[in-house]
Amino acid sequence: MNDLLAVVALVTVPLVLLGSLAGHVARPGVLVTALRAHRTVPGAMVVAVARLVGVIEALLLGEMIVALVWWEPGLLRAGMAAAAALLAVYGLYSAYVRWRGPPGVPCGCAGIETPMTGWVTVRAALLGLIAAAGAVSGPVQEPLPFQIFVGFLAGLAFTVIASILPEAMIYEGGAAK
Repeated sequence: MNDLLAVVALVTVPLVLLGSLAGHVARPGVLVTALRAHRTVPGAMVVAVARLVGVIEALLLGEMIVALVWWEPGLLRAGMAAAAALLAVYGLYSAYVRWRGPPGVPCGCAGIETPMTGWVTVRAALLGLIAAAGAVSGPVQEPLPFQIFVGFLAGLAFTVIASILPEAMIYEGGAAK
């Protein structure tokens, strides 16, 4: 079971980071606009914080790609642990914005304008748990073919679900609570 979970994490976490980074690169102004709407970052620092988010995601993704290509178990565990920490920060931040921020503000996640709902927090928490599980269970030394196949499919499924969850939970006439 731990081997399968490790494969799922090794597929899901880098793909989610890649999707997020691609969204920020394709639509860099979305996160800046969202951070301004959140009113959590001083105005003069909004652009710098938005860029820092992209840099952190790029560095983490790069580290994980290098670790996967060279198959360095220690680097993979470190990357998963760092991703878990980053996703925990995202989850806590989204919960804070939902609690104290103005209602209906955009998330800014991955360059999309989905409203900041509780589902954004749920997504970050679930992804953080997957990353933490990957850090704890670690990479599989010699995964069995079925573990690779099932883990890859499950990782793709988790990535798709995580990517669409907050937007899918928006009902016509308002966001799901």
